[in-house]
Amino acid sequence: MRPPRQSPIDSASPEVIDVRVEGLAPGGDAIGRQEGGLADGRATFVALAAPGERVRARVTRQKARVAWAELIEILEPSALRVEPPCPLFGRCGGCQWQHVDLGAQRAAKQAIVARALKRADGALAAPVPDGWGYRDRAQFIVGPAGVIGFRARRSHDVVDVSRCLLLGPALDAALAAIRASAPVFEVDTEIDLQAGREGVHVALRLPRGSGSLRGVASKSTAEVPTLFSALLDDWRGAGVVGLRVVAAGREIALGAVDVDIAGAGGAGSADEAPLRIPAGAFAQVGHAGNRALVDAVLREVGSDPGAVLELYAGSGNFTRGLVARASAVIACDADRAAVMRGRRNVPTAVWMARPPGVVEADTVVLDPPRDGLDAENLRAVVQARRRVVYVSCDPQTLGRDANRLAQSGLTLQSALALDLMPHTFHVEVVARFDRA
Repeated sequence: MRPPRQSPIDSASPEVIDVRVEGLAPGGDAIGRQEGGLADGRATFVALAAPGERVRARVTRQKARVAWAELIEILEPSALRVEPPCPLFGRCGGCQWQHVDLGAQRAAKQAIVARALKRADGALAAPVPDGWGYRDRAQFIVGPAGVIGFRARRSHDVVDVSRCLLLGPALDAALAAIRASAPVFEVDTEIDLQAGREGVHVALRLPRGSGSLRGVASKSTAEVPTLFSALLDDWRGAGVVGLRVVAAGREIALGAVDVDIAGAGGAGSADEAPLRIPAGAFAQVGHAGNRALVDAVLREVGSDPGAVLELYAGSGNFTRGLVARASAVIACDADRAAVMRGRRNVPTAVWMARPPGVVEADTVVLDPPRDGLDAENLRAVVQARRRVVYVSCDPQTLGRDANRLAQSGLTLQSALALDLMPHTFHVEVVARFDRA
């Protein structure tokens, strides 16, 4: 059995091996052991393989104890393999695990978190039960000949995406309208889509050295906003309410400047606190997943968290709920634009660009980037008097930081994995640490 929808591979290569696949690994590949012939049992990562399979693969890179390979042939298929519903799967880099049963994907994510934290009692939440249509935020890239899509798997090529099964209805409609305007975009233009309560906001990041849209170089400065206004007018029928254009450090904003992502895709409740950001600013990929994440954080914070210090606070996503139960909230983020948005979104919190040197907080909440805690924020976290609630998008760096927190007397009490991005390897974790 040959793997579906991927580039042809030379099976006559001298580096062809057989691999018994054991599971799915962080980063998106499957992992197994080489077997047969002169194989030494070396751990091997194989893209597009499924747990339980025996496959033939070509080695593309190797070290003393590990190798990486591309799938050539499935020798013994797995019961966990399913037919990917997207015809682009295997070429498009947006998904890694569509070929694996959704339940098995989630079991793999739970196991990845358990290994990283060295505990087996963690649970997993799945706020998007069927795994489709969950994205209220997406970024596309313009390729040659007006192609609009995602980067190809392990390549800078652009795969033309006429429809993505992960997009919610609001983004699906907006993408169709934007694709109709494809001829005006220059290659490498980035297109950010963000759905909110009022509609979809679009951000265009023009490539470095670009004047604007194609054919605009001959236009006067005064005429350029009019050309973008015409684009926005073309897209309004598809639910687009705002357009932000960024080029050479300058910005043009038309229509709705910010979108309330608390109601992304029309899924927000009327009483949910607003969260306004421009397209292109950081946000979780979907409202349903973000609502589950916020709820998980507030559960771990508890009903009486005392004084709260929030680190990597962004534009106030968690801050909105923290101010309702904390005696005081100090929210910090190194991104000054995010701090300005946070002050507008949650004015009752005290906003700072850096954490205070002396922390007088009962509870610390943090949501760092993939690299985990930096030194300055670590010094603040370990001063928590009672509790730390850590939101992580990388179980490996969370495991590292858990050891660092343990050295300061903060013990890991619980860890909830959340599958916010089905059919990808990404997993979010909410971990609670209490001071003994």
